[in-house]
Amino acid sequence: MCAIFGIIGKYELSEVKKSLDLMLHRGKKYQKILEFKEGVFGFNRLAIENIDKNLQPLKTGDKVFVFNGEIYNYKNLIKKYDLNVNSEIEVIAKLWEIRGVDFIKELEGMFAIAVFDKKLYLFRDEFGKKPLYFTKNGIFASEIKAILPFVSKELDFEALSEYLAFNSSIAPKTIYKGIFKLPAGCYYDGEIKRWFDFERVENKSITKENVSAEVERLLIGSIEKRFMGDVEIGSLLSGGVDSSLIVALASKYRKIDTFSVGYEGFENYDERKYAKKVADYLGIKNFDVTLRKKDFFDNFENVLFHMDEPIADSSFFAAFHLAKSIPLKVVFSGEGSDELFLGYRRYEEFLGFFNAFLPNKKWLKKYLERYPEDIKEWEVFRRFFADEVVFRGINETFFQRQINKALRKNAFEVDYERFYKNWGSFYFTYFDMKVWLGEVLLMKLDKMFMSNTIEARSPFLDRDLVNFVFTLPEDVRGSKKWIVKEISQKYLPKEIVYRRKKGFAVPFYEWLKEEKELKRIIDINRKNKIFNEEYLKEIIKTGHKRYKQHIWSLYLFSRWYEKEFL
Repeated sequence: MCAIFGIIGKYELSEVKKSLDLMLHRGKKYQKILEFKEGVFGFNRLAIENIDKNLQPLKTGDKVFVFNGEIYNYKNLIKKYDLNVNSEIEVIAKLWEIRGVDFIKELEGMFAIAVFDKKLYLFRDEFGKKPLYFTKNGIFASEIKAILPFVSKELDFEALSEYLAFNSSIAPKTIYKGIFKLPAGCYYDGEIKRWFDFERVENKSITKENVSAEVERLLIGSIEKRFMGDVEIGSLLSGGVDSSLIVALASKYRKIDTFSVGYEGFENYDERKYAKKVADYLGIKNFDVTLRKKDFFDNFENVLFHMDEPIADSSFFAAFHLAKSIPLKVVFSGEGSDELFLGYRRYEEFLGFFNAFLPNKKWLKKYLERYPEDIKEWEVFRRFFADEVVFRGINETFFQRQINKALRKNAFEVDYERFYKNWGSFYFTYFDMKVWLGEVLLMKLDKMFMSNTIEARSPFLDRDLVNFVFTLPEDVRGSKKWIVKEISQKYLPKEIVYRRKKGFAVPFYEWLKEEKELKRIIDINRKNKIFNEEYLKEIIKTGHKRYKQHIWSLYLFSRWYEKEFL
């Protein structure tokens, strides 16, 4: 893993060096700047595979290549194409010569790739595991902070509406006007084009009797791929079934240490006792750390720095604190299982709307509109009675009416339809892979662990496994992660497999109230005048009873805005 940076056009070498230095946390072993006629590429390296090789950027003739990530199948590609090369970057260069832009379809892994061949090309993996930002005048980087010195900072209000709705701006937008992020599964050659997307093609030969064995086989294969590298690998362990199953399967192949985080004085948030039970059961070492209120506030500015733009998931702070204590370069993580196998309890609620029938829907729609309530339940039923798409992401926070109330001006309509698929419950999975996973959870893994020079790998988010899940009949996939639980029974105690799911949450609300921090939302807003103050006061006064996540979104944005603009 590493950081990449480049400019096509005029530049000052000293400024290029400063931008790379802003991303040294992504790779401290090696830095190289390669100048060529049309521009410059730069690279910071965290060595995991081919530790003494794989030096970048690579120039072959008049073409230049640089990439961040891991290509799990690069050795197979060397054999397939009979290539006389040794490293991932050399494979990329050779495949470019053979297949042009279609080379990307051969790669399996997580990556952000830049190629200069008469013009700039940028590529991003199908899940969006590795970030890639760019401007339309030829600058690109692994992190926004490396681009900011070259642009005038301006807030993108369309992206702010997306942030309020989904906890993050949604690619191709970022919170900064003029800085874009390449969407997952896309490439850029002056225009954004899609090279991969997940499709729904049902395979009725798959049954409840044979599905678990196939998922298990694919998951084991995914873990084996992700053992690639010349360094020791560990795993995050929450004590939930997903991370526990990854650890159980991985420990069959190699010694693996695990790492957990908990909270002082908040047992309802703390899952370390379950992580310890899993580690003891498997006979492995688990190391845990405690995130205290002081750590939370002491780390705040650092987390904002590495976050780059506001992303309203409080677990970023737990991930950052945990990463600081991990002495390894690579860890596994359990992201993706809940979305693939409908593990969130709220999915059950949305599933209920598929078969619901009410003969008086139009009358009920008019009744709801006549007596509006500022709560999610009201909005969900309004959509149902109005024959609108009910589900708009598991992480939807502010719905459109609330966005319109919250913003004094420049409240944009959030476009959820670009992720709509008429796929039944598989629409939930597709939407959340694009938004919740792609823009929030995977950014957490990359940004918070790379802030401490650690690469995080997610075995559930494997192309072969996800493609298989999208072929399952509805009744075979079912819900509540029954497939994952059935597999897990072979490897884990039932107490872990069937315990009630808890989210990876941080007691932020309690800490903000204790430290009287909520007033900062109002104080900062009086300086930037972005939000409607009366509505902010209503949200803060009502608090966790209705607006807990709203408050966190507003507080995080306020702290970020204060840091960047005030």
